[in-house]
Amino acid sequence: MGDLRELSKRERITALYEAINRRDVEGALVYVDEDCVYEDVNFPKPFLGVAEVRGFFAETCANVPEDLLFVIDDCAEGEGETVALLWHIELAGIPFPNGRGVGFYRFSTQTGKLVFARDISEPPLKLGRFALLIVRLVAPLGRRFLKPTPSESSAQSSSRLYPSYGAFLWIFTVIYLAVLILSPRDWLLPGDPLWALQPETIRELLDESLNFFFVLPILNGLGLTLLESPPVHPVTQAFFNFAEAWIFMFLPLLLADPRGYRLPRPLIWLGAMFLTNIFLLPYMGLRCTTEPDPQQSQGKGFMARSFGWTGLVVGAIAVVWFFAVGDVGGVGERLGFFGQMLRGDRVTIAFALDIVLFSIFQGIILGGIMPPGHPRRGLRWIPFWGLGLWLIL
Repeated sequence: MGDLRELSKRERITALYEAINRRDVEGALVYVDEDCVYEDVNFPKPFLGVAEVRGFFAETCANVPEDLLFVIDDCAEGEGETVALLWHIELAGIPFPNGRGVGFYRFSTQTGKLVFARDISEPPLKLGRFALLIVRLVAPLGRRFLKPTPSESSAQSSSRLYPSYGAFLWIFTVIYLAVLILSPRDWLLPGDPLWALQPETIRELLDESLNFFFVLPILNGLGLTLLESPPVHPVTQAFFNFAEAWIFMFLPLLLADPRGYRLPRPLIWLGAMFLTNIFLLPYMGLRCTTEPDPQQSQGKGFMARSFGWTGLVVGAIAVVWFFAVGDVGGVGERLGFFGQMLRGDRVTIAFALDIVLFSIFQGIILGGIMPPGHPRRGLRWIPFWGLGLWLIL
């Protein structure tokens, strides 16, 4: 092929797309510069250089059906060597749902080949006005999370980073997800994985959630029955609420963590309330490689105290509920039932592991908040109750 600059920008980008539709990777790469930067917003990083772009094109061609084609709707040639496209996807000649996209492309003035591309495809989930609400809520977090890290010259801190611990926690996160959440039934653990939960397990989780913090059972016990409390075994109900009370108290703890100031802590906590350590493990890994904020306030206000009192009260109720509420036998029988659940129910195993990790994470974060010599530093290693006391004192 001769000098590509003899072709118009429209002809070059159209020829590239036609080659992709033929699944001709090398034919498409004829139009790609050696130093191309190709961004597809569905991927976390851009593809740098023709070798990475080749891999991206090859993966795309290998993983989509032969009759799935990119159809160019409109092409606009901009100033210089730029061009923009509107396109959509068709499957067997039928427009694919949520398959529209836009692209911006720049060609080299020296080679006539593609040096920059950015493809943006239509999201499968339409959030509408809710997306604007999310932006509004997340914007304050973004201001903190995205602000520049203080330079080493101005931050002569004695704090240490722990990248090896961070790497370990990320590996543990993958293992946690693979074994506890996704591994097939009776392969490594008893019970069903998340992707194959049985209706009775889902029903049990929903019933426990409806009895969140014992509100409905207590109201029903007082004669208020606007909504009936689902019947749940008192041992599992107590265990569930104890774990939820503990993670509930983590919000003011995370907000006081000087190493977490660049992370979206309220969002992490919100996810942890539903999926516990799937969110806390990555947070703990990231904070190991983050310098503490020298301006982080260590004061605790009304929110911290209210979360502490709530957690302590619910925790105390959970202990009483575990041992004394309901006609299901004495302490020995209840402990036996709990042991049986630990051996055969994956949800109970997950909550038990989460509680162990909560104990460790609580101690680590509080240790970073209270320096050596702090009069209440010893509270950090008292599981649950130490966190509650630190919040209210």
